[in-house]
Amino acid sequence: MTDMKDVLTVKIFTVGHRIPDMECDSVRLPISDNVKGEFSGSYGIRKGHANAVFSLKAGKIKLTANEKTVFETDISDGFATVENNEVCITVSDVKE
Repeated sequence: MTDMKDVLTVKIFTVGHRIPDMECDSVRLPISDNVKGEFSGSYGIRKGHANAVFSLKAGKIKLTANEKTVFETDISDGFATVENNEVCITVSDVKE
């Protein structure tokens, strides 16, 4: 039996560097929903989310803990994966 963490771990990678890992209760991502990459809005991920891969559009990501924003930034397009309460976000650029 695997031990599930009580939080999400978020890892953000860019071409030039990696932002330190962060922990949160939820993360919102700007996603595209079709082959053409048209923007569809934001998508929320919480602990226990099914494994998934998302295509990201340029926009804002937001991490919350205890119903408060703990990190927010604009990103370029890229992709995100979710597996075992770990969200890995890979983009060309992050505006910190």
